[in-house]
Amino acid sequence: MKASVMFMSNEVASAVDLSLSEYQSRASASNQFKGTEEGLNQLLYGFFGEVGGILAAIKKSKRDLGPAEQANVTEELGDALWYLTTVSVECKHSLNEVGTTALKELQRRLEVENTRPTGNLTFAEFDGLIAFCHSKLSPDERTATLYALGAHCGQLMAKSCAEDLASPSSINLLGELLADIVLICGQFKLQFARIAEENLEKAESRWPQVGTAYQPLFDEGYSELEQFPRTFTMRFIELYGADGTPYVIQQLKGVNIGDRLTDNRTEPDGYRFHDVFHLAYIAHLGWSPVIRGLLKLKRKSNPQVDRDEDGARAMIIEEGIATWIFNHAFRHKYFTDTPPGKLEYGVLKQVREMVKGYEVYKCPLWQWEKAILEGFNVFRELCQTGGGDVTVDINNHTITFSAVNEEEKPKPVVLPKKKVVVGAVLPPMSKEEV
Repeated sequence: MKASVMFMSNEVASAVDLSLSEYQSRASASNQFKGTEEGLNQLLYGFFGEVGGILAAIKKSKRDLGPAEQANVTEELGDALWYLTTVSVECKHSLNEVGTTALKELQRRLEVENTRPTGNLTFAEFDGLIAFCHSKLSPDERTATLYALGAHCGQLMAKSCAEDLASPSSINLLGELLADIVLICGQFKLQFARIAEENLEKAESRWPQVGTAYQPLFDEGYSELEQFPRTFTMRFIELYGADGTPYVIQQLKGVNIGDRLTDNRTEPDGYRFHDVFHLAYIAHLGWSPVIRGLLKLKRKSNPQVDRDEDGARAMIIEEGIATWIFNHAFRHKYFTDTPPGKLEYGVLKQVREMVKGYEVYKCPLWQWEKAILEGFNVFRELCQTGGGDVTVDINNHTITFSAVNEEEKPKPVVLPKKKVVVGAVLPPMSKEEV
């Protein structure tokens, strides 16, 4: 016999109150394929890939997931929800319509009737249904649900065009896919509402909504003696050693900063200019333990910040990030053809994971992308020109390059050639030896 119930406990409702309509609006804002000729195909490929990721992440589905596996599955489910939403929108179906169909499908599968009137659904209502039916969600049924998800995904990919997906019958398939996702959440003890929220945080960290502000500067509340100068110009001077090896010296207001840098590589690649990346981190993240140390701006008024945020480990991590990104960029023409918004997500995610536990972890992915791409813009100009001035404006979050006039460039020192003596010079012999 079927039970009849309203699926909305006070606990679930108060935890997260995100509606499907709001999720659709915010997810659509981060859709980079919108309006493109291949948009729907790209979204379908993406959804297929995410479903594959879910199946791969929980292929040992009879075993409970550990924290790391659970985080991975949560992200994959969130990405699948994002693609399913954007596919639905491309095919003229609202997520609320798909959600209503999914809710009815879940009621059928779980043998529960809902007296809730139709309207604007929330994710918490799905969690309420799952919580009410938790006794029916046996771990033994996980495999069947995963098979259903894969099968329904295959049916979706078999649709030939947007017109097919826009048909009334297709909304039933989209609803079944959403129901599959909700059931997987329940069977692995994951909150559907939390997955949706975390997915929006991820998407908006990568592609921010219009008007999104930068993260406040980390040294804002400190004395000027412990702050980065809000505007400054670093001069990069390229010179050549006696063996013809190029090296770079940096100057701030005529004072040499740090050590001279070479590429430290058999084949030159311009790494001698890599400190420009640290300057880009300052411009777009308000962060660079390396430059803070070089300029004697460590926040010593706060011993914990001085030790943990401005200390040696943070400097090593920053240098590691700069080197790792540089090696990646070397294989991609130093991001010459990478427009804003198109830097690989995997690169940004990896970089942000490297700073987990540090203040800069608060900076979203879009700030990291700006720092990386604009840093490489200036890097390429430095390499092409052989040095120049790099101006950082922290308040306006800009980093710009300007060439140096020839007369301003330092003249290389020409050392006098030493007199070369051919052959060995023997000491004078004593009388006895004669």
